[in-house]
Amino acid sequence: MEFLSETILWWHWIVLGIVLVAAEILIPSFIVIWFGVAAIIVGAVDYLYQTSFTNELFLWAALSLLMVGLYYLYFRRKEPASHVGQSEGEYADIPGIIIEDMEEGRYRARFDLPVLGDRVWIVESEKGIPLKEGDHIKVDRVYGQIIKVTKLEGV
Repeated sequence: MEFLSETILWWHWIVLGIVLVAAEILIPSFIVIWFGVAAIIVGAVDYLYQTSFTNELFLWAALSLLMVGLYYLYFRRKEPASHVGQSEGEYADIPGIIIEDMEEGRYRARFDLPVLGDRVWIVESEKGIPLKEGDHIKVDRVYGQIIKVTKLEGV
Protein backbone atom coordinates (compact mmCIF):
# COMPACT_ATOMS: atom_id res chain seq x y z
CA MET A 1 0.00 0.00 0.00
CA GLU A 2 2.94 2.34 0.49
CA PHE A 3 3.60 2.14 -3.22
CA LEU A 4 0.05 3.38 -3.93
CA SER A 5 0.33 6.09 -1.28
CA GLU A 6 3.42 7.43 -3.02
CA THR A 7 2.12 6.87 -6.56
CA ILE A 8 -1.50 8.06 -6.34
CA LEU A 9 -1.41 11.84 -5.93
CA TRP A 10 -4.21 14.26 -5.12
CA TRP A 11 -4.74 15.23 -8.75
CA HIS A 12 -5.35 11.57 -9.68
CA TRP A 13 -8.48 11.71 -7.50
CA ILE A 14 -9.56 14.96 -9.15
CA VAL A 15 -9.13 13.45 -12.63
CA LEU A 16 -11.00 10.29 -11.57
CA GLY A 17 -13.80 12.49 -10.23
CA ILE A 18 -14.04 14.49 -13.44
CA VAL A 19 -14.07 11.28 -15.51
CA LEU A 20 -16.86 9.81 -13.36
CA VAL A 21 -18.92 13.01 -13.49
CA ALA A 22 -18.46 13.10 -17.28
CA ALA A 23 -19.39 9.40 -17.48
CA GLU A 24 -22.80 10.35 -16.09
CA ILE A 25 -23.56 11.76 -19.54
CA LEU A 26 -23.12 8.29 -21.05
CA ILE A 27 -24.69 6.43 -18.12
CA PRO A 28 -27.80 8.48 -17.25
CA SER A 29 -28.53 6.93 -13.89
CA PHE A 30 -27.67 9.91 -11.67
CA ILE A 31 -25.63 7.55 -9.50
CA VAL A 32 -22.16 7.70 -11.05
CA ILE A 33 -22.03 11.44 -10.49
CA TRP A 34 -21.94 10.92 -6.71
CA PHE A 35 -18.88 8.67 -6.99
CA GLY A 36 -17.23 11.41 -9.06
CA VAL A 37 -18.10 14.15 -6.58
CA ALA A 38 -16.73 11.98 -3.76
CA ALA A 39 -13.47 11.47 -5.70
CA ILE A 40 -13.12 15.23 -6.21
CA ILE A 41 -13.64 15.80 -2.46
CA VAL A 42 -11.05 13.12 -1.67
CA GLY A 43 -8.61 14.85 -4.05
CA ALA A 44 -9.13 18.14 -2.22
CA VAL A 45 -8.67 16.48 1.18
CA ASP A 46 -5.50 14.75 -0.05
CA TYR A 47 -4.17 18.07 -1.37
CA LEU A 48 -4.78 19.77 1.98
CA TYR A 49 -3.76 17.00 4.41
CA GLN A 50 -1.58 14.50 2.41
CA THR A 51 -3.44 11.42 3.71
CA SER A 52 -2.51 7.79 3.02
CA PHE A 53 -4.05 5.87 0.14
CA THR A 54 -5.91 3.59 2.56
CA ASN A 55 -7.54 6.58 4.23
CA GLU A 56 -8.34 8.12 0.85
CA LEU A 57 -9.94 4.89 -0.35
CA PHE A 58 -11.98 4.60 2.84
CA LEU A 59 -13.03 8.26 2.63
CA TRP A 60 -14.03 7.84 -1.02
CA ALA A 61 -16.14 4.75 -0.27
CA ALA A 62 -17.79 6.39 2.73
CA LEU A 63 -18.54 9.66 0.89
CA SER A 64 -19.88 7.76 -2.13
CA LEU A 65 -22.22 5.67 0.00
CA LEU A 66 -23.32 8.72 1.97
CA MET A 67 -24.09 10.77 -1.14
CA VAL A 68 -25.90 7.95 -2.94
CA GLY A 69 -27.90 7.27 0.23
CA LEU A 70 -28.84 10.94 0.59
CA TYR A 71 -29.81 11.05 -3.08
CA TYR A 72 -32.17 8.11 -2.68
CA LEU A 73 -33.53 9.43 0.59
CA TYR A 74 -34.19 13.06 -0.34
CA PHE A 75 -33.79 13.81 -4.02
CA ARG A 76 -34.89 10.80 -6.02
CA ARG A 77 -38.23 11.39 -7.57
CA LYS A 78 -40.81 8.92 -6.42
CA GLU A 79 -42.98 7.55 -9.17
CA PRO A 80 -46.66 7.85 -8.35
CA ALA A 81 -48.58 4.62 -8.39
CA SER A 82 -51.63 4.80 -10.60
CA HIS A 83 -54.90 3.93 -8.89
CA VAL A 84 -57.24 4.74 -11.75
CA GLY A 85 -60.53 2.93 -11.35
CA GLN A 86 -59.84 2.06 -7.75
CA SER A 87 -61.69 3.50 -4.81
CA GLU A 88 -58.83 5.78 -3.81
CA GLY A 89 -57.62 7.00 -7.19
CA GLU A 90 -55.22 9.66 -8.30
CA TYR A 91 -58.14 11.92 -9.18
CA ALA A 92 -59.37 12.40 -5.61
CA ASP A 93 -60.04 15.99 -4.49
CA ILE A 94 -60.22 17.50 -7.99
CA PRO A 95 -62.77 20.33 -7.72
CA GLY A 96 -65.68 20.82 -10.05
CA ILE A 97 -69.20 22.19 -10.39
CA ILE A 98 -72.58 20.60 -11.16
CA ILE A 99 -73.80 21.85 -14.55
CA GLU A 100 -76.89 19.68 -15.08
CA ASP A 101 -79.30 17.70 -12.91
CA MET A 102 -80.14 14.35 -14.51
CA GLU A 103 -82.58 11.66 -13.37
CA GLU A 104 -81.96 8.89 -10.84
CA GLY A 105 -79.54 10.82 -8.62
CA ARG A 106 -77.01 11.46 -11.34
CA TYR A 107 -75.58 14.79 -12.37
CA ARG A 108 -73.38 16.19 -15.12
CA ALA A 109 -70.33 17.99 -13.71
CA ARG A 110 -67.45 20.00 -15.14
CA PHE A 111 -64.10 19.63 -13.39
CA ASP A 112 -61.24 22.13 -13.15
CA LEU A 113 -58.74 19.50 -14.32
CA PRO A 114 -59.30 16.58 -16.70
CA VAL A 115 -60.49 13.42 -15.00
CA LEU A 116 -59.75 10.27 -17.01
CA GLY A 117 -59.09 12.46 -20.06
CA ASP A 118 -62.20 14.67 -19.97
CA ARG A 119 -63.51 17.59 -17.93
CA VAL A 120 -67.24 16.79 -18.17
CA TRP A 121 -68.55 13.62 -16.52
CA ILE A 122 -71.67 12.05 -15.14
CA VAL A 123 -71.31 11.92 -11.37
CA GLU A 124 -73.16 10.62 -8.34
CA SER A 125 -73.16 11.97 -4.81
CA GLU A 126 -71.02 9.74 -2.60
CA LYS A 127 -73.35 9.92 0.39
CA GLY A 128 -76.62 10.21 -1.54
CA ILE A 129 -76.96 13.89 -0.63
CA PRO A 130 -79.02 15.67 -3.30
CA LEU A 131 -77.06 18.15 -5.41
CA LYS A 132 -78.26 20.97 -7.65
CA GLU A 133 -76.86 23.01 -10.50
CA GLY A 134 -74.09 25.32 -9.36
CA ASP A 135 -73.04 23.20 -6.36
CA HIS A 136 -69.28 22.99 -5.92
CA ILE A 137 -68.00 19.45 -5.62
CA LYS A 138 -64.79 17.46 -5.42
CA VAL A 139 -63.96 13.97 -6.65
CA ASP A 140 -64.15 11.43 -3.87
CA ARG A 141 -63.40 8.30 -5.91
CA VAL A 142 -63.72 6.81 -9.35
CA TYR A 143 -66.05 3.82 -9.50
CA GLY A 144 -65.87 2.29 -12.97
CA GLN A 145 -67.22 4.98 -15.29
CA ILE A 146 -69.10 6.78 -12.55
CA ILE A 147 -67.31 9.41 -10.52
CA LYS A 148 -68.42 9.67 -6.90
CA VAL A 149 -68.31 13.24 -5.60
CA THR A 150 -68.70 15.10 -2.34
CA LYS A 151 -70.31 18.52 -2.02
CA LEU A 152 -67.93 21.26 -0.90
CA GLU A 153 -69.37 23.29 1.93
CA GLY A 154 -68.86 27.02 2.24
CA VAL A 155 -67.99 27.65 -1.40
